[in-house]
Amino acid sequence: MKRLFYMLFLLCACKGTQQVTSSSLKVKMQVRKEYDFEGGVHFSNRFPGARANDIRQVDDSTFKITILPENAPINPSPWYAFSVWTDRPGRIHLCLDYDKEQHRYDPKISNDGRQWIDTTQVRLSADSTKAWFTLLTSPDSLIVAAQEVIPSVAVYNWIDSLPNVQHETIGYSILHKPIVALHTTGSDGKKLIVVLSRQHPPEVTGYFAMQEFVRVVTANTPEAIRFRQQYEILIMPMLNPDGVDEGDWRHNLGGVDLNRDWDKFRQPETKAVKDYLEKTIAVQEAKVYFGLDFHSTYRDVFYINEDSVHTNRPGFTLQWLKEFQQAIPGFKARVKPSGNGGNVSKSWLSRELGAEALTYEVGDNTSRDQLKMKGRVAAEVMIRLLH
Repeated sequence: MKRLFYMLFLLCACKGTQQVTSSSLKVKMQVRKEYDFEGGVHFSNRFPGARANDIRQVDDSTFKITILPENAPINPSPWYAFSVWTDRPGRIHLCLDYDKEQHRYDPKISNDGRQWIDTTQVRLSADSTKAWFTLLTSPDSLIVAAQEVIPSVAVYNWIDSLPNVQHETIGYSILHKPIVALHTTGSDGKKLIVVLSRQHPPEVTGYFAMQEFVRVVTANTPEAIRFRQQYEILIMPMLNPDGVDEGDWRHNLGGVDLNRDWDKFRQPETKAVKDYLEKTIAVQEAKVYFGLDFHSTYRDVFYINEDSVHTNRPGFTLQWLKEFQQAIPGFKARVKPSGNGGNVSKSWLSRELGAEALTYEVGDNTSRDQLKMKGRVAAEVMIRLLH
């Protein structure tokens, strides 16, 4: 079973890639390997989305996994993922060592890469730079990860499964993986909605909410069909496929936070999106009315632009936030305005394209049912207000 798992993940990793020498990159690539220890304990990081920079045996049942970022300085989002199996059923103790950074994600466990469960009884060091937990192991491989592992190929497959959209490759990452844009059909193309996700690899709760948002707006419901007759929705669900597959904490393989590159556009991923949006607007003589960039953080936050006077739909963001909050009983939105002149996506969408735009940071530990509900409500409120 474990060998089949590796084969599938290695095939996924090769899709759409080309050889790039590590000397051309501004990040430190981790070594992909299997680790075999006394007592028949085995680990591997040889699959997309994994990150385990080193694994050492401490005693007969305790193992230290070193987790380091791709480069520094960096936002403290220590991502990790690895698989483990033992020759015989047993119990092992694991220590996640982040060096100088602090623990953020309690481990999730899966035996198939699809169904995940949370572990319990994670113990932290006094400075939170180490986390200990215990696993029951067997000859069948377990995947241990900070959040669900969703490699680029899973996103590409999801794109292929969507109804009522067309998609195209608008550019390539540093490792030559496709940057894919989807768009709906049925309207005259004059009114646009922009949806972004996965600029930061570990932020899968934002990705899940984005998926549900897209499901609602592309559905065959009367409301969605009428909306698509008025608005064309442009969706870029994964801006950082290299970082996703390399298990990066935050950056692309150029060592850059892509959501700090929306002014210079020096990275191929953000430049591809910029060129695509500007070309679409010019060719279709269109305007962007709303832009929504899905991210994740410790708990829900909405980052909005301070100036919405000169947008194509003044005041829409505040109206959307008000009704989004009212639609979820007991939910209190944390709203943080910031200037339109910044280097993040929401600022550029507003400043250059005249869009009402915001960044929706979905809480790391939000239940998966709540994630779907929030993504659904976000889409339903937008449809109702813009229809």
